[in-house]
Amino acid sequence: MTKQDINPVRLRLELKEDSLSDRDQVMLKRYGESTTGNSLVRNIIIPSDMPLHNLHYAIQRLFGWRNSHLREFLLPKEVYDKLTNGTVKGWSDLVGVLFQPPSEGEIDVFWDDDFDPDGNISFTSWLRNQYIGPYEYGGHFEHPEVAQADVQELLHSRDEVEVRESFQEYSERSRKDGDKEVKIKKRAPMIDLTLEELKAAILIENGTDKLLESLLVDDVLGFQNETAKNDHFPATDELIYHYDFGASWVVHITKHENYDDLLEQHLVFPEEIEELEERVLKEHKPFCLHLDGLKVIDDISGLSGFAEFLETKYEHRYRSEDSKWLSDWAKSMGWRPTKIVPKKML
Repeated sequence: MTKQDINPVRLRLELKEDSLSDRDQVMLKRYGESTTGNSLVRNIIIPSDMPLHNLHYAIQRLFGWRNSHLREFLLPKEVYDKLTNGTVKGWSDLVGVLFQPPSEGEIDVFWDDDFDPDGNISFTSWLRNQYIGPYEYGGHFEHPEVAQADVQELLHSRDEVEVRESFQEYSERSRKDGDKEVKIKKRAPMIDLTLEELKAAILIENGTDKLLESLLVDDVLGFQNETAKNDHFPATDELIYHYDFGASWVVHITKHENYDDLLEQHLVFPEEIEELEERVLKEHKPFCLHLDGLKVIDDISGLSGFAEFLETKYEHRYRSEDSKWLSDWAKSMGWRPTKIVPKKML
């Protein structure tokens, strides 16, 4: 893609947690500057040639994380099930097209994670360099021919596999008939299994649902209700970014054709949009147009943990030493409670 072919693309990123308590939501509204109380939102403009891999670094900067945990880009479950038809054959055909091969894992995802805390460049500057174009893929496994060779090696690693009953099935059955031996439900080649049967038969550490990070955001993500135009692209009208599998931060990503909603709510000026679209193309980097909510912090157990942090910091500041300790810790993690200028975030 030449620079003349690049266009500005608007994305909406919503960090959301549905199971927050009423108290958590009050804290996020009162001190976290969240309009809804259960989400933080960033509206950004990216170059149309930006891959998911580089979007990851922008998301880290936008929400205040430190790139210190595992992450994955996923399709919504219903989209994944429809594309793969729930079968190993359906999944394996899309390895190297949409999905990472089984051996990729951390090996390739972190191919350019070379930040040196003892070096001459700050973490913020290093992170910024990761989402500024031009973009290129420097890993190994996501090349289509390599990805397909990898999945075929897995499928032909044994003639057939045994699919055993699940623990729940075994537990319920053994209570009824007293037979303590685990039953084998079927023996078959991997290619003839469903994805659920594959997971019951063998362990694939990388899973089967992680998207290739070399995919362009603008290719894989369509507008709402947009159908595939070319093969499987766009694949979905929503992407899911999952970061820190313990805390389980989840960002929902959608693509929008215009800025009417932001303009109608008087959240941005038309001149701002025009300025940032021009800068996206000129500087070959993403920009934040509008935000709702403060940045969060790594290692704090999701939005509920962040709400608890805000409550301790602000509600207990006159009667608890925890408030000062937490403030010092948050500062060491790069967190600042100051007002953020959207277009300077990235």
